[in-house]
Amino acid sequence: MIDDPYERCTPSDELVAEIADHYRLGEVRGSADLGGSWTTNIKIDTADRVVVARIHRHWTSASRLHALQVARSAVHAGGVPTVLPIRDQRGNTFNRLGKDRLVELEPYVDWDTRMNTPELFRIGFPVLGRVHDVLRTTPVPQAAESVRYANHVHSWRAAELTQLGADRMHWWQDDELHRFADDVVRHIDQVTAREAELADDQLRQLAHGDFWDNNVLFAGDRLAAVIDFDFMASRWRIDDLALTIYFWLLEPGRGLPDEHDQQQARTFVDAYDSGTELPLSRAERLALPLAIARQPAWSVGRWVLGLDDDQARSHARSSAREFPVAAKVLADLDDWQRALTEK
Repeated sequence: MIDDPYERCTPSDELVAEIADHYRLGEVRGSADLGGSWTTNIKIDTADRVVVARIHRHWTSASRLHALQVARSAVHAGGVPTVLPIRDQRGNTFNRLGKDRLVELEPYVDWDTRMNTPELFRIGFPVLGRVHDVLRTTPVPQAAESVRYANHVHSWRAAELTQLGADRMHWWQDDELHRFADDVVRHIDQVTAREAELADDQLRQLAHGDFWDNNVLFAGDRLAAVIDFDFMASRWRIDDLALTIYFWLLEPGRGLPDEHDQQQARTFVDAYDSGTELPLSRAERLALPLAIARQPAWSVGRWVLGLDDDQARSHARSSAREFPVAAKVLADLDDWQRALTEK
C-alpha cells in the first residue's frame, strides 16, 4: 500500500522561519500555502523578493531531485521559460528538512491563467515539442528515468495492473464498482491489444509527465513558465500529449468526445509538430487516441490498487464517472485516427 500519498507538510510559521533562516532570506513579511497535491508549495514574501519553497514527499530522494533539477536547467537553457533552484549560502540547490523531506527554493512566477483551453493548448503544445527535444538530447542522471508515483502506466503493463485494481474493487460490496471493474478490464485489454500492433514504432524518451493546467502557466496569452517536472520519466512521448488531451476531455460541462473534439485534437498535434525537430510519425498519430483511451489504466492500476481503502473507493467512483470518455474514444477509434492522420 502507498504510505499515505496525500500526506503533505502543513505550512506553519515555524516551518517558514526554518526555511527562511536556512536560506538567509531576512525578514519574512508574509507567507501563503499555494497548495499542491504532491509537494507542499509555500509562497514567502521577504523585504527584497518573493520566492516559493517546494517541500517534497519522503519518497523523493536526493538523486531524483538532482535529476529533476538537471532536466529543468536543460529545458531553461533550451529556451523554455521555467524556474531554476535558488542556491543557499553554501551553494546547495536543495536541503533537508528533518529526517526525510527535501526542500528547494525557487523564484515566484507571476501568472494569471492555467493551460486548460484549446486556445492555450495551441500555444503550449509547440512548447511541449521543444521540451521533448531537450529531454531527448540532453544527458540527464539515471534517476530521471523512473518515478515512484505518477498518472501513468506503460502500455505493456496496463492490462496487468488494471486487472489487479479491478480485483480489489471486486472485494468491495458495491455492484456499480463491480460493473466498472469488469468494463475497464475489457476496455484496457482491447486498447493494449491494438497498441501492441504499433508499439515498435513509438518513440520512448524522457517526458514531462503532467503538462497541463497549473503546471503550464500563462500571463495573459504569454507563456510564463513550465513547472513541476515531478512526474517526469521515460515513456512513449505520445503519453504526454494523451494525458493533456484526456484531462481536457474530462473538463466539467463537457459531453462525450465528438467529431469537433477530434478536429481540435488534430490542431493540438499539428501545433506540437510545429515546435519539435522530430514531428510525430504516422504510427505515433495512429497510437495517440489509443493512448488517450488507455488513461483509466493508471487511475485503476495505480491509485485504486494502491491507496488506502476509503481513498481507493472514492477514487474508483470518480474513475467510473470518467470512464465513458475513454470508452467513447475507443468506440470512435477509426474516426480519431482518420482525423489525426489525413492530410
